[in-house]
Amino acid sequence: MKIKFLPLIVVFFAATSIMTSCLNSDVEQMTYTSETSITGFSLGTLHIDRVGKDKEGKDSAYTDTLNCSKYPFTINQITREIENKDSLPYGTHIDKVITSITYDAGILVYRPKGTDKDTIWTSTDSIDFSECIETPVEFKVYAYSGAVGKAYKVKVNVHQQEPDTISWMKFDNAFSAGNLHTQKAVYANGKVYVFGKNDKGSHIEYTTVSNDNPTSWTPVEHTAVPDIDTYSATTWQGNIYFLATENGEKRLYKLDTNNHEITVQDSESFDLLIGGNDLKEELYAVRNGVSGKFNGNWTADASPLEFPAGKPYFSNTTTTTYNSQISHTIALCYNQGTAASDTTALVFAYMSNEGKWETRKQNLPLPNLENVTMIYYDGKLYAFGGACAQLHIQPFSQFYCSTDNGLCWRPVSECMVFPSDFGSLYTAHHGNYSCTVNPKQEDGIHKGNFIWIVWENGNINRGRINRLGFTAKTWE
Repeated sequence: MKIKFLPLIVVFFAATSIMTSCLNSDVEQMTYTSETSITGFSLGTLHIDRVGKDKEGKDSAYTDTLNCSKYPFTINQITREIENKDSLPYGTHIDKVITSITYDAGILVYRPKGTDKDTIWTSTDSIDFSECIETPVEFKVYAYSGAVGKAYKVKVNVHQQEPDTISWMKFDNAFSAGNLHTQKAVYANGKVYVFGKNDKGSHIEYTTVSNDNPTSWTPVEHTAVPDIDTYSATTWQGNIYFLATENGEKRLYKLDTNNHEITVQDSESFDLLIGGNDLKEELYAVRNGVSGKFNGNWTADASPLEFPAGKPYFSNTTTTTYNSQISHTIALCYNQGTAASDTTALVFAYMSNEGKWETRKQNLPLPNLENVTMIYYDGKLYAFGGACAQLHIQPFSQFYCSTDNGLCWRPVSECMVFPSDFGSLYTAHHGNYSCTVNPKQEDGIHKGNFIWIVWENGNINRGRINRLGFTAKTWE
């Protein structure tokens, strides 16, 4: 029913009021409310675009139905705005929406898209909300008293990004020291640090990413520190620990991430740093060929494991699912073996209750990717890197994911993918890159959860799974 009938209805309301007021005093008079509020708003079943597998196992697009009745809508009675704070899933069609609305006694009208006239609302109307972000759909309540309420502006929010797809952004951001090779990147205290080398020696540079975007690279002065083992850089207890050669021996140093002061931590020599365990306040290392842990004092493992020298190690520590007092550390590095059969990267595991390392027996092995990197992201271990010639794998062709602490590594082919030019970037930068992850930030403004890939010249690519950047909703 179009609004051309609405004036007649309004006149009828007014006439009814006059007629009752002119009756004898012994006739019961009717008083009509002037309330003009919408008190409830919800959606029905909508259509949504999905991608599934056809009978041949190939990706196939199809349209499904989605029950949206449980998505709560907030009604602001002061500003007369109605919207769903928790957006509908990506791909939901909102051009034909059936609504369920409760309101004060009277008549509810709305203005359809592309018209300048109102229509009386019914529960079977199919309403187009496809442009409601720029132009909200307006609803008004006409009370039986003749009062007309101020219009409500209704928005139906839909996610504009595929939640599980990773999005990338590039930043041109040259190192102050020129190109750097032998890189390792670590994150600490709102900054991404890169340890690297060029023909002038070792360098440390950092960029501040606490506001989600990187600043220019800034060098960390370390003139009093001897030659740095850049592959040894490890984050532990909010600071960065690394090894540097002094008088032919490697010493342990700490870089304070607040004031960038560098201090020596132990007069004894070290061979390698494997990783830090903040849960147990332990730094895992190798000294004189024996693995052990350092927490101000050195303790050798009762059953030491021999670690390959000279390669960067990437580690991550989590608590076990069955006991929060037990931590489980996974470390990974490139397999330097020379045999043609060496097609598997090296993975190591450490259980805090056992106090020893073991070589992880991989049921589904990680290919031995050149310049391999491991990160902990979205509750999973991911690994990637350069080529594996023996298995005909190209650089940065895909992520490999493990959800069982490095036992099985499965290639990821959907959503979690690299941009198509990363392989050529890897080649153009001579295989020199580094990577780190900054965690989610809790300030409500900057979201974090980014993967930072730094290339040879200091350029940066920043990636994040879309849903990890969605703002958490609060209900009013």
